[in-house]
Formats: sequence, structure tokens, C-alpha cells
Amino acid sequence: MSHKPYLSLGDAIKAFLDKHGLKEEVDIQSIIRDWESLMGAPIAQNTEKMWFNKGIMYIRMSSPIWKNELHLARTKIKEMINKRVGQDLVQDVRIL
Repeated sequence: MSHKPYLSLGDAIKAFLDKHGLKEEVDIQSIIRDWESLMGAPIAQNTEKMWFNKGIMYIRMSSPIWKNELHLARTKIKEMINKRVGQDLVQDVRIL
């Protein structure tokens, strides 16, 4: 009789997400959910909308000042998010 190795709950969930192609969506939702802790309250309060499409992260800002600031920090934002999720989720950041 063979015994199957036991997985932790976290490993089982990760395997399920990977198998069904859901890991990327979970990572995207975690970035949106944690936006304020990632970028700080002033930026989060001036973010109107965020969405992802085919590796591009779109961020719509309510203030032209913050729009300019984030535009200058696009590469840093991309690197920070990719490091946070442990993969190259974001290929480009576009500030609107």
C-alpha cells in the first residue's frame, strides 16, 4: 500500500491555483487590495481606478500632480509589485 505525501493547506491551495490558472488573478487582486499599504495613503486616496490587462497595469489618478509623480516612478512601481508577487506579473505601468 502506497502512502500519498501530505500537503499543508497553503501548499494545497497554491497547487489548486496553479493547476487552474488562477494564481495571476489572485496576485492582481492582492495588489489592488493592498494598494494603500504598498504606495501609502496619499497615493491611494488619489487613485481613482486600477486594472490589469495582458501584463499592463493601468492606474487612473484624480490629481495631475500625483499623475506626474507616478509617471516618473513607473519602473519602481513595476519592480516593487513584481518583487511582492514573486513573478513578472507587470510588464508595464501606465498612468492615466
